[in-house]
Amino acid sequence: MARQTQQGEGGNPVGFYRDPVIYDILHAPGTAGEARGVESLARAVLGHGSEPMSFLEPACGTARHLRWLATAGHRCVGFDLDPGMIGDARRRAERAGIGPRVDLFVADMTGFSSRIEHPVRCAYNLINTIRHLDSDSAMLAHLRHIADSLTDDGVYIVGLSTTVYGVEMPSEDVWHGARGPCRVTQVANYLPPDGGSRTETVLSHLHIRRPGGDEHRDSTYTLRTYSLDEWTSLVARSALRIDRVTDEDGVDADPPALGYAWYVLKKRR
Repeated sequence: MARQTQQGEGGNPVGFYRDPVIYDILHAPGTAGEARGVESLARAVLGHGSEPMSFLEPACGTARHLRWLATAGHRCVGFDLDPGMIGDARRRAERAGIGPRVDLFVADMTGFSSRIEHPVRCAYNLINTIRHLDSDSAMLAHLRHIADSLTDDGVYIVGLSTTVYGVEMPSEDVWHGARGPCRVTQVANYLPPDGGSRTETVLSHLHIRRPGGDEHRDSTYTLRTYSLDEWTSLVARSALRIDRVTDEDGVDADPPALGYAWYVLKKRR
């Protein structure tokens, strides 16, 4: 069996975030359920029936959620910082016959609203993707661009984990994905911040199995951390406000001090 190791440098996860094929394979499981959950929560908050809506996904990667939403008849907009991801997303949308309903472009999460031709009813950002923004100023700029991209009654659904400093322990997740003969496993180790920092370190190990042999790719990247108070205080300084908090099934919940929740944000009046 062939064996190769690639190490990410400078915090860039080589072979994961920059490999759209492997990224899409690994993240495909659960996509329909997550996209359906976003659609359902948006309809509940906005009071919509069954008519099509418009959705925006910052840092969309290969646009897996947007493809599901577009196939369901919605108008979709997405962007990502990586041109390879957007190129792959466009090709997948065209092959699926939904290209005209999905507008995809390259942009940063802190500078994109000028590219949004028509305000959207719902933006969403799941699974801590928003924590790639590395400062309060970057987050505030992002939320300003979101506000500028929403209709007056629009919503922004943010999937975010909050922490309790000094209490959270190192943890591990294992993810599996498969497509045809290719099997991908990711083991991700999460190291909470220490010494007063607000940086969680993620150690990623990918195991890719193909008929031609196995491949291993290691990378390291960081995510900004938020206590519940840090998160709610920051949103209070932004162009948006917290309207409600739910679990991943859209059921109203108290915001957790330690754990993951969906925060539904709206424009300030």
